[in-house]
Amino acid sequence: MNKRLTKISKYLSFVLKHHPDAIGLKPDPWGWINIEELVANADANGKSITAQQVKDVVAQSEVQRFLLSDDGLSIRAC
Repeated sequence: MNKRLTKISKYLSFVLKHHPDAIGLKPDPWGWINIEELVANADANGKSITAQQVKDVVAQSEVQRFLLSDDGLSIRAC
């Protein structure tokens, strides 16, 4: 994983595992967050990431920290 994706992975860990409220997100009861909403809220809070980068982090991570929903539209922390 390159440096940019590593930084995004750390940011996703912070947001998805600990503080989704820090960027105005509220996971559903099972912990899922819509990726487009995640990207928009991150961007509004000064973190420029794309949906593709989020998916690349999940795909390239050696440690399974995140899961994508079956339809690929949502993400959650493991």
